[in-house]
Formats: sequence, C-alpha cells, structure tokens
Amino acid sequence: MSVSLVLLPLAIALGAGAGTTAISSAAVAAAAVGSKTALAVAAEAHLRHLRHLRELYEKSQSDTLPPLETIFTDAVLLEKTLQEHGLRVAILSDDHLSCQIGAVSLDYSRQSGGGPFKVTVSGLQNIDDFFTEMECFEREYRQNVQSYTYDRLMKNIHASNMKVADETLLEDNSILLTIDV
Repeated sequence: MSVSLVLLPLAIALGAGAGTTAISSAAVAAAAVGSKTALAVAAEAHLRHLRHLRELYEKSQSDTLPPLETIFTDAVLLEKTLQEHGLRVAILSDDHLSCQIGAVSLDYSRQSGGGPFKVTVSGLQNIDDFFTEMECFEREYRQNVQSYTYDRLMKNIHASNMKVADETLLEDNSILLTIDV
C-alpha cells in the first residue's frame, strides 16, 4: 500500500515534534494536504496584517511599531533563520530572543507554551526596508520548517522500515512523497 504526502512550504504550524513517530508524521503531513487552502488563507491574512501595520506606521511616523504577531513558533528555527540572514541573536530565554538590523532592534517574545512569537520593533528608520526584511525572514523560516519536517519525516520513515517510492519537488516548492507502507 502507498500513501502520498505533500510537505508544503506554508505548513508552518505542522512541524514534527521531538517524539513524533513515522505514522504520526505521516498523519501530520496528510493533514497538511487537506489544509493547503487554509494555510494559504492564513498567509494572505498575515500579509494584510503587515500592510495594516505599515499604514499605521506611515500615519504615526513613530520609530517604534506596536508588537507584531509573527508566524514564528519554533525558537530554534527562528534563531537559525535570523542567523542565516547574518544577524547575531541574543537568546534571553526559551521564549525571548533579540537582534539588531543596523539601528533597528527586533525583540521577539511570546507567552510560555509554544505560541507564536511577537516582535517589537524600535529604531525604525525605513519602513520599506523593514517590511522587505520581514517578508524575507518569513520565507526563509517557512523553508527551514519545511526542511526540518522533511528531514524528521525521512528519518522516521527509514526507522520504521517504510520506503519512499517517489519524491517530487512541485512548482510551488511543495514536496510530494509517495511512501510504501
């Protein structure tokens, strides 16, 4: 019997946990297939939120934005993404990171319990550059989550003696896996 799974670059909330088995990883990935539309809607809503914050900034001309809810839910992957972007990250706790982009300070924090991080931005000088950077961070984070999920799933598949019958990279950077179970 074969099962087809799609790992989406937007599947940000569906990363495999540390104790995930191959079967539950397959279930998580299968759930992502059915929720592709919901994830696309969530991504679009987030872009609208970013545009709204941009409008608020342009009206107030403050160098500090109100806390912005991000898509980042994994502290390790957030740190990795920021470091890959060339930033030095200060880890203040499991739920609090900070970094600098030139004169701009980014303070990422969240309530304990693993929800999404909020970022407080201060020292903002160029709104266009800032929002370009935020979009870049989000794209890189999505790719890191997809890569982490893929690696975790492949490790669990091999550990449970299942085989990958076919693997295809789709146009939207989703990965289609066909697994023999």
